[in-house]
Amino acid sequence: MSPQPAGSFAVTLDAAIEESGLSLERLQHHLAERGVPLSRSALSYWRRGRSRPEREASLHAVMHLEQVLGLSPGALTSRLGPRAPRGRWLGRPPECVERRRLWPELRPLSAELKPPPDGQVVFWSVHERVLIDDESRERSLWTHLVAEATLDGVDRLMTYHQSDGPLTGTPRYQGVRSARLGRVRIDRDTGMTVGELLLDRVLAAGEVTAVDYEVLLPPGAPTVEYGRRFTRPVPEYVCQVQFGLRAPHRVRAFERRGPGGPRHPGAALRVGSGHQVTLAIRDVRPGITGVCWSW
Repeated sequence: MSPQPAGSFAVTLDAAIEESGLSLERLQHHLAERGVPLSRSALSYWRRGRSRPEREASLHAVMHLEQVLGLSPGALTSRLGPRAPRGRWLGRPPECVERRRLWPELRPLSAELKPPPDGQVVFWSVHERVLIDDESRERSLWTHLVAEATLDGVDRLMTYHQSDGPLTGTPRYQGVRSARLGRVRIDRDTGMTVGELLLDRVLAAGEVTAVDYEVLLPPGAPTVEYGRRFTRPVPEYVCQVQFGLRAPHRVRAFERRGPGGPRHPGAALRVGSGHQVTLAIRDVRPGITGVCWSW
C-alpha cells in the first residue's frame, strides 16, 4: 500500500490517535457512549488509509471523533476532500457480490467443505501469474494474497478456480507458503476446484498475513481470457499472463458483473518481447476483472 500524503485524512487521524494514547477499543467505547456505533475494523481502515468515511453515518462519526480526540472542529472532516469515484459501472456498484453468484457451481462443494462466511478477511492486494501454453490452454495459476482479518479467530483461506470446461485430469497445488494445504475438492464436470489453506497462525482482527500458492492445471479446452472473481473491493490487483511460443495479436483488460454477463472492454495491453502481458488495477470493484486476447 502506498504511503498516505502528508496532511491526508489517514495521516491526520493516525497522528491524533497516537497523540491521544487511546487504543481503537477505547475510541470505539467512547463513541458508543455518545450513541455512535463504529466498528474497530472501520477505525483501523480509516487510520491506515485503506478506506475513508463517505456515508452520512460515517461522517457523523468523524465529527464525534474530533471531539473525543480533542481536535478542533473540521480538523478531520476538512481532510476528506471530494468523494472517491465509484468505478466504471452505470449507477452505484455493489459493495459486495455473493460468492454463489460468482461461482454458481460451487454449492455442492461448499456443502462438504463448509467454507467460512465471506468477509472474514479483506484483501489488501492480489497478485497472479497465469501460464497459457502454445495451444492457448491455461496450465498454471500462481497467486500471492495479502489478507487482513476482520474478526478474531481467522485460521484459513479458501481458494476457488473454475476452468472453462470439464477437467481432463486432477489439478494439483504446490508452493504453498505461510499456510499448509488442507482439504481439496474437485468437480471435473463443472471444472471447479476448491482448496483450503490452513494459515500458519490464527489471526486476530486487524492482523495481516501474506500467502502464496500455485495450482497446476491439466490441459483443457483453449481459452481466450482469464478473469479473477472478486466478492469484495480490493485496493490492488496485478495479473501477469505468460503466453507460450505464440503471442496473441491483441490483448485487452475487461470487466464483467458476473459469469455469463457481457464483457466490458478496458484498456489495450502491450505484449512484451517475452510474450508476457501485465494488467495492474487499483480499487477493483466486485465482479470479474481480467485479461482477454485474440490470435
